[in-house]
Amino acid sequence: MTATLTVAGLDPVLRTIAATAAEIDAGLRPATTHLGALADAGLLDLGIDDLLANAQTATDIRPAADTIAAVAEECLPSAFGLWAHRVVEDYLARGNTSPATAATLARLRRGEAVGATGMAQALKSLAGLGELGIEAAPAGDGWVLTGFVSWISNLVDDAILVLPARTPDGGGIVVWVPLSEPRLSPKRVSGLLALDATASGTLALDGVRIPADQVLSSDLPGFVAAVKPTFLILQTAFAAGVIRRSWREIENALDRSENAVFGALARRLGDDIAEFLTRWQSLAADTASAPVRDVLKLRLDASHLAQQATRLELTLAGGRGYLVASGANRRFREAAFLPVQSPSEGHLTWELSSLA
Repeated sequence: MTATLTVAGLDPVLRTIAATAAEIDAGLRPATTHLGALADAGLLDLGIDDLLANAQTATDIRPAADTIAAVAEECLPSAFGLWAHRVVEDYLARGNTSPATAATLARLRRGEAVGATGMAQALKSLAGLGELGIEAAPAGDGWVLTGFVSWISNLVDDAILVLPARTPDGGGIVVWVPLSEPRLSPKRVSGLLALDATASGTLALDGVRIPADQVLSSDLPGFVAAVKPTFLILQTAFAAGVIRRSWREIENALDRSENAVFGALARRLGDDIAEFLTRWQSLAADTASAPVRDVLKLRLDASHLAQQATRLELTLAGGRGYLVASGANRRFREAAFLPVQSPSEGHLTWELSSLA
């Protein structure tokens, strides 16, 4: 059932994450609290060396995926922060090389900077579901960016943002920029269900200067096609972690006599979860061969199963599950985020129908 790899050095970090999950849930600590500890354990940049050596053959992302899932078993906001950071490392490792980019990637790998991805807008736009919110105007050998990002997370000090922008010829570029850039205006949103710690909000750009050495790609569709499987499979990982943890709690709760009536329902759900986890690991083992349709379906199934598993866990927990501080309650609230996270359930369903 677990569909998991053994990631060396992870257990001590997980114990620390578990000990702070309640504070992170309450928004008293940022979701990026443990990135430094993960870096110290060599777990923050799993797979990046392979990407730097040869992006075409770096197709197995299972160690990174299972690290994110394991973190999510204890605290989904922490796993979400790790996912955003890890995909930003992926972008910089895949993109055009420059001394500035290499130095920034090194800081990300050491946990000295935090990655924040704004690439969901590009996935949505290229799927035919809207326009990019950022326009790029040429300026010397670089660009000036103006526009708006409706949602972006990890808006913390030392954040490195990766953003897509539309160019005057109708094409697009991908760039990175420090959040400390003065013409960037982030606005944090508070009151998010289970996710206040993710430092999420909006971002306005007012003539942000991007030098040539911060341009990762001048081929937006090609770049998105290359990173999309990794983006979605690693995103699926934190849903997989919540699902695995809820399933363990369900199994334990079924031992109580009053829950025996839910046995058949739990067995059916367990079969679906086992099949999903096997699919997830198979796609993570070879992202280059992963059909886009299969990856989109995996991400959609992750959302559905996380909601089903956490709902059943909450039911079996009884009155204790309705205490806000309980693990069952927290996972139920965390899973409620998945249908609206970009790509949302509507986006995934629409894109899958367009591929039929």
